[in-house]
Amino acid sequence: MPESIVPVVRESKRSEYAHSYYQGLLVEIGNLRKFNTFVPSQDKNKTFLTKPLSEYVTVHKIYPFSYDHLVKRVQTIDVVWFNERKMPDSFFEVEHSSDINNSLLKFIELQDLNVHFRIVADKNRKKEYHSKLSNNAFKPISERVRFIDYETLSALHSKTIEISLLQERI
Repeated sequence: MPESIVPVVRESKRSEYAHSYYQGLLVEIGNLRKFNTFVPSQDKNKTFLTKPLSEYVTVHKIYPFSYDHLVKRVQTIDVVWFNERKMPDSFFEVEHSSDINNSLLKFIELQDLNVHFRIVADKNRKKEYHSKLSNNAFKPISERVRFIDYETLSALHSKTIEISLLQERI
């Protein structure tokens, strides 16, 4: 392989791994919080730590919780947490290198669902997130969308595991 292509391939693989890594953190947090967790079929074979994401999720076929067009749209969300009634609770979009606007467009389509909308990205993208969210088109969801940076997500994952281990000892 020409040397000029190698860095591009490595960066692409690194970006893909980072995306699935943060999906995996979200899935584990959801599982520990007793949610049912889902990732899209195109992501199920991506690796989190040493195993495919499919081995961590608890929902392998999305629940038919609403109209077909809404369920199909939700199937494209990076991580979904479902409550015990098989209704969506939270939608997470991991924006490692993709356009935040695309996630906000998904969220605006799903605004009639009573869910939490979360964008997960590097803290350096927070200004971009605020800029996009301030667009008038996203006004209906602007109070419902939150930004989670990777560092905060990682800390939340660690603390959630700690709490879970403590609860097991009670």
